[in-house]
Amino acid sequence: MKEIPPQKARQGKKGRPVLIVLISSMIIVALVWFGAEIYGSYISESESIMDSNTTNEHSMPD
Repeated sequence: MKEIPPQKARQGKKGRPVLIVLISSMIIVALVWFGAEIYGSYISESESIMDSNTTNEHSMPD
């Protein structure tokens, strides 16, 4: 059986490349989360406006 040195057996180097991937993925997740929060608040505001308009229409006397 042929012995392979540990440095050659590794699939990739440790250090910065892994750290860069982790940091960039966390930044992307934060941006997506921020976008979802803005979209959710926009939907919430538009629903409350629509609800208040329909409530006012039903409560007005003819």
